[in-house]
Amino acid sequence: MIVQVSQRCLDYWDERGIVSPRGKPADGKGSERLYRYEDLLRLLVVKKLRACGLSLQKIQKAVRKLKERHPDKDPLLQHLFLSDGKDLHRLTHDPETVEDVLADGQLVFSVVVRKVEQELEKRICMKQNCFRRRGQRLAAAG
Repeated sequence: MIVQVSQRCLDYWDERGIVSPRGKPADGKGSERLYRYEDLLRLLVVKKLRACGLSLQKIQKAVRKLKERHPDKDPLLQHLFLSDGKDLHRLTHDPETVEDVLADGQLVFSVVVRKVEQELEKRICMKQNCFRRRGQRLAAAG
């Protein structure tokens, strides 16, 4: 097969509702199926998540939760995932926030050091301008 997934896995993933063929559904275990292009993509995404170390149970749970929370999106194709093999996160529209998919959509906030640095530079410049207006040369750190 193109995606190099065993027939046994295809049967199991179909039974569990993780990835089912949309072209021609199974007619029993080991029966011929017809997968569409998007189905093949879904199969590869699941295969990659498994390769990252995620259990099939966690992937199944993530697919179910994403369908519930984002019914207008394909749970495997319209999200950008991050995983350490234990947890599964989804990037949100806010580049500084990710969603912990398996923890009921809990948001995880990131700290972008470059943005913090820019904010610091802005504050220093504002402070220095204030000091210069008062005739002082050095910026205090408070």
